[in-house]
Amino acid sequence: MKNDVDFTKIMDGERLIGVLNFNNMIPVDESCISPLNLKVSLKDDAQTKSYKIMAAKQLGWCQRNQDAIIKKANKLYLLVQSEKASGFLKKRCCDFKKLEKVLQKWARTEI
Repeated sequence: MKNDVDFTKIMDGERLIGVLNFNNMIPVDESCISPLNLKVSLKDDAQTKSYKIMAAKQLGWCQRNQDAIIKKANKLYLLVQSEKASGFLKKRCCDFKKLEKVLQKWARTEI
């Protein structure tokens, strides 16, 4: 797949190490976010070590490209809310407004 309005490749040089599917964005309450330890330890098995290294590379890429990611996410969000988006794009994307309403309802019950 190529980079598009709702899709971005995460590259490590010439190697694909992940993708961002903006069409699947969901709102998340800050209280639901918890840190993930990506530091490799001697206790980690090979699979865990490999995962942590890859995840750290993905995180680093996202941090370096944070402004572009935010801009792209906002652009897609606004496009899908407008009449300019194709039916195919709207069908591919989550219903962002509906998900926001569900999050707001959930947040009210958690207080």
